[in-house]
Amino acid sequence: MRLERRILCQVAAIFLASSAYAGETDQYLVWGVELEDSAPTINCYLNAEIRVYLESLNAAAPVSSEEVAKGVYRHLFRGILASKLRNFLHHSDEIDRYPPRSVSFWQYQNMSIYRGRSFPYILPMSRTIRVGEVYCGIDKLAHFFGFGRHSYRIYRNALEDGLDEDAAVERVVRISVRWENTRVGRIVDGIFSHADIEASFQGFLLARDLCAGDDPYLKLVDEQWTLVRPIDIRNYVTPDFDESYNPSHYWLLRKRFVLPLLEEEYAHRLYDPAVQKRFARYRQYEPSESVRLIREHFRANGGDVQTRQYRTAFGVPPRTTPAQPSTSARAN
Repeated sequence: MRLERRILCQVAAIFLASSAYAGETDQYLVWGVELEDSAPTINCYLNAEIRVYLESLNAAAPVSSEEVAKGVYRHLFRGILASKLRNFLHHSDEIDRYPPRSVSFWQYQNMSIYRGRSFPYILPMSRTIRVGEVYCGIDKLAHFFGFGRHSYRIYRNALEDGLDEDAAVERVVRISVRWENTRVGRIVDGIFSHADIEASFQGFLLARDLCAGDDPYLKLVDEQWTLVRPIDIRNYVTPDFDESYNPSHYWLLRKRFVLPLLEEEYAHRLYDPAVQKRFARYRQYEPSESVRLIREHFRANGGDVQTRQYRTAFGVPPRTTPAQPSTSARAN
């Protein structure tokens, strides 16, 4: 009995720790929906909040560049219930979201591909916004700053362990895959989200760029940390944040409920001109180092389950522009 109780407590601790950053989003719902670009508003907010943080930081004892980067991320996002950034994205009248705030949580879930009750997988539903050309869930920016901070710590520790830059970056991606395969994805919501990994990776890149490199955003000027050039979030939000373009892998009940919905409700819509136009813009982006490393990982470890599940639902591999409807699409 004690052992069972201990195991349950450990599982609950993993669930609560991971859900501090987690959420579910449905980008298929915005196929055919055009949102206003929120990047200018987000940029204005981010740069203003960083200046606020630096003002308080500079009034205290001096800190290292590494601590500055971590501090900026903690200031913006401590967790799903203590996040200035998340609250701003969810409630600002300047952010165009879908579904709009007038749609309740339960209404949104019942509209989404996650309407099938997959107990115990119950997480907040994140609305979709547009950042530059990319449609992504608000939860992706939570991963960007939440897990991005953790990935930056892994990167710094790898360098201290003597790894070179390439090996340190590879360790970041490898650990992100392990987390998504266990306590962040599989255990918490039954989903391996490639888009979450990409968001975490891009968050790490911004953390690295804040105070390092040839042209950092933050510099010591007269012994004061200063934002010397503005951050543009569009430089870090990639098409692989979009889960309808960079699809997830599903386990157990998630797979049982989600794949049939994708086939029944979205396979035929893959051929809509608006969807293909959006994906054509996405394909102009060069895949990140994270995407490349993850592809290599799955090729070396039993094949690409992402492609297999997508082909089951849509009849074609992801990231393609099919010449004609697939069998499953014609059936719809």
